[in-house]
Amino acid sequence: MGVYDYREQFLMTGQEGIDLVLLKDVLKKAAVDGYAYLQPVLDMLSESRTAEITLHQCAKGRLLLYPDAALPSDRVLYHFDANVLDVPVLQGVRNLEQHNLRQGQMLAALVSGLREVWHCQRGRGFHPELCLPDFLHICRALAADRAVFTALVCRELRRKGNPYPWRHLLAGEDADIAQKLEGTLADGGTRNPVLLHKALRKAWRQWFADENREAAADHAALDYMDRLLMECRSRGRTSEWIGRADLEPQMLARLGDMPGVGNYLDRHAKNLLRFGYRAQPSDAFNRVHFQHIQREIFS
Repeated sequence: MGVYDYREQFLMTGQEGIDLVLLKDVLKKAAVDGYAYLQPVLDMLSESRTAEITLHQCAKGRLLLYPDAALPSDRVLYHFDANVLDVPVLQGVRNLEQHNLRQGQMLAALVSGLREVWHCQRGRGFHPELCLPDFLHICRALAADRAVFTALVCRELRRKGNPYPWRHLLAGEDADIAQKLEGTLADGGTRNPVLLHKALRKAWRQWFADENREAAADHAALDYMDRLLMECRSRGRTSEWIGRADLEPQMLARLGDMPGVGNYLDRHAKNLLRFGYRAQPSDAFNRVHFQHIQREIFS
């Protein structure tokens, strides 16, 4: 997530050499130089009903893609101020097993990024108007939702015959989330909406069981807030609207909207409002950063 960290010179001047392309053009299988490697991944995603709906809705929102060779295969980066999603470059891997592994990693990262795009295009992304503890809380909730969404899509793909994204999840830091989702859905599957929503909520709550996930989400959120304050100060803009509002249950509940399957958080929003809430970060480094930003907000 970025405020002024995207390629501002290009966006302001039309600088050549940065190849942005509309997602909708890639989905149409238009001849777009440098993006052919993405086509198999997008074709795989179309096997998941949840991912397919999300893809086309993000494309309708005129999402731009940028292939970033510096990104590892398990990471994407969304610049919501420019509606640009940086995606890794998957080329030059000759070993089939290694290629399938990296492709699975990229697919899982792309799913998570598309979920972030989907929220931001609907005004459900980041809310710097919230007081800092509430801002961190909703950023954690967003991170948890992305992990749950990714697990759901990878599970759907596995049931369609593509096991690699699911294997990637099981071998990674979010294996417990995937296992929690699978354990709840094992008997009834995704056709029972009540059971599906229960499984998604359980997986969402599981995200908060890992302090490292919380610390990483807090670090990213604090970094964003710091950059936003610096941007306001450097350009002489007011920052009095930042860090003042309270988190409302419906703001959290809207994060549970799932394409085609309803909302898994809506009926439980009040109970979940303070689930995983912290007055300040538990990580020592983040806590110092938090206190610094608090002083900045109210200075």
